[in-house]
Amino acid sequence: MPDLDFLLKPRSVAVIGASTQPEKVGGMPIRLLRELGYAGRIFPVHPTASEIQGLPAYATLAAIGQPVDLAIVAVPAVATESVMAQLARNGTRAAIFFTSGFAEVGDEGLAMQVALAESARRHGVVLLGPNCLGVMNLRERMFATFSPIPLTGVPPAGDVGLVSQSGAFGAYAFALAREAGLGLSHWVTTGNEAGLQVADVIEWMAQDKDTRVILAYMEGCRDGARLRQALAAARAAGKPVVITKVGTTEAGARSAQSHTASLAGEDAVYQAVFDEYGVHRAHTIEDFFRLGYTLSRGRRPARWHSPSGLLADAVAPVAIVTVSGGVGIMMADRAEELGMPMPPMPAAAAKALRESIPFASTANPIDVTGQVVAQPAVLLDAMAGVATCGEYGSVVAFLAGGANAPRLWEELQRTIRALHEDKRAAPLLLSGVVDDDKRAWLEAHGCLVFREPAHAIEAVAALARAAAWEAAASVPVAEAAAPVGALLRDVPDDASALSEFDAMRLLADAGVPVAAHGLARDADEAVALAQRIGYPVAVKLCSAQVLHKSDAGGVALNLTDAAAVRKAFAAMQAALARADASLPFEGALVARMVRGWGELMVGVRRDPVFGLVVLAGIGGTAVEIFRQMAFGLAPLSPERARAMLEHSRAAVLFAGHRGNPVLPLAQAADLLVRVSKVAAALGPRLDTLEINPFIIGADGAVAADAVITLLPAGGSRA
Repeated sequence: MPDLDFLLKPRSVAVIGASTQPEKVGGMPIRLLRELGYAGRIFPVHPTASEIQGLPAYATLAAIGQPVDLAIVAVPAVATESVMAQLARNGTRAAIFFTSGFAEVGDEGLAMQVALAESARRHGVVLLGPNCLGVMNLRERMFATFSPIPLTGVPPAGDVGLVSQSGAFGAYAFALAREAGLGLSHWVTTGNEAGLQVADVIEWMAQDKDTRVILAYMEGCRDGARLRQALAAARAAGKPVVITKVGTTEAGARSAQSHTASLAGEDAVYQAVFDEYGVHRAHTIEDFFRLGYTLSRGRRPARWHSPSGLLADAVAPVAIVTVSGGVGIMMADRAEELGMPMPPMPAAAAKALRESIPFASTANPIDVTGQVVAQPAVLLDAMAGVATCGEYGSVVAFLAGGANAPRLWEELQRTIRALHEDKRAAPLLLSGVVDDDKRAWLEAHGCLVFREPAHAIEAVAALARAAAWEAAASVPVAEAAAPVGALLRDVPDDASALSEFDAMRLLADAGVPVAAHGLARDADEAVALAQRIGYPVAVKLCSAQVLHKSDAGGVALNLTDAAAVRKAFAAMQAALARADASLPFEGALVARMVRGWGELMVGVRRDPVFGLVVLAGIGGTAVEIFRQMAFGLAPLSPERARAMLEHSRAAVLFAGHRGNPVLPLAQAADLLVRVSKVAAALGPRLDTLEINPFIIGADGAVAADAVITLLPAGGSRA
């Protein structure tokens, strides 16, 4: 992990390209550092000026006469190479390059950026940028940026770290954090990422004692392993990460050679990574800050569980107390959408509420009605009762504007103060209209406040997931299996695929159940195989060069006698000749026709950023129509595999629907795990692996088809 202390906690800052005019790029950081309370030394560097903004100026970095922790560089792109040499000679450990005109302008700029990055690595300089907006450390009042936004006010120093690839988004986020009163620890923009990436900053913040929650804005990632390492570090440190990842279409997916390649779009892969490490995904700027607020200030639920056994699916049982039946229903709808249990009110508490207000609803949501205006104690007793009964992980109360009523506010303060002091009580979240002073008091006593009722329910869901990940922070993330070259020992280095026979054999050797099958070189052998396997059978063209056999007329199904097998074998020879007359005929695969009531697809594709990604869902010929796939990173854990089956709705195939027998879902999950381990073992040679379909029948799931495509040994396919 790069050491970012010199970047984010410098004792001295040099501004190379300093300007006497504070509004310019080389002038603004000097003004900010001076006016906003930075305690370290500031060294303006300018070739001719003797003084800049009231500070002595230096003609060169060397003229300062001592090493400087951080250099801010605001000179033209063509001068940056000589500046980097100066930094190396001076012993400067970190540099921020505001300068634009690099990779964002074309090939020439890219070449300069590559040279700058190499020079920084060679000289041991931590490089941020180029083309970035800089950094801020709110606790140390260190503002190394040319954005003027801090001049209009800064957020309070807090425990939320913010990193953004985009400077414009970063500046906007800074302003919104200030408006929301969200306390920031550090603020970093990475720009072109010639040196530091978002992942480097996330990992540093994971170790930073002043940061508890990490917010990140990403447009893309070119080093998936690095990002995974950073997210694992945050997970191990028990620090929630919220990411807004833009670019959610399938534009990044490669053109389809198989269902596997076409279905695993870029965003689905990112989501699989986020799920693997417990990242909270924010799809809007409002979500971004609301999640930051929730995770920074919110108490974790007193109780939570995961129906799937997967941490990302953790939920907390919630009690909803409301003064409006309609709003309570809306909140309950959102809770159900999020899978959050809503146990009924305990009998004793329900009896007491009905005695006070006979027409109140004691189900969950608990509707105390508008009678609360006349009887505030009823609302408060209901809130306290469900918070302390031990049945609920969290309590959400909708008060409308009731908190502004003086009598209710006084009683509410007493109740909330008591619950805050009772460490066994479930956390309380409020929804309603309150003024800033009341909000501050409520938050100081552990009570989050939301104007939108559904947002309070969503906050409970986020806190439940955070609690699950924090409780399991010490559990290591599964590591990828080491490649096993023996699996491909007989495969040529330039082979682009395995034949279906070889693919099925490889899977069978790994313990994946496959349909009974054999390879026939002539028609007599095909008939003998069919008789040994048992009719009906399928006969399929066997060729590593013709992967989509159905399209080429290379598949014959439900053959019931020898004559049909002979005819099909001849058809396979003709199909190969039509596809490519130059290809040698390797034979035909003869396989038992597997009977069942459902089809499951399992695939693996190599993502250019994150490596091997597994997808699973309902399969067969309709897979491209429904596209209901779930994703995970290879190799899968049993919990992740089971969750994939549930998220893709493929689990219904094993649940005994339409009178079919119930099959163990754990058995199906084990199939996914085995396939993912085969993929991981194939290592850098694997391009895609697809089994479509697994036939689901009374004996479980059996692979009826398999396609494995390969990359050349020692390289990648163009």
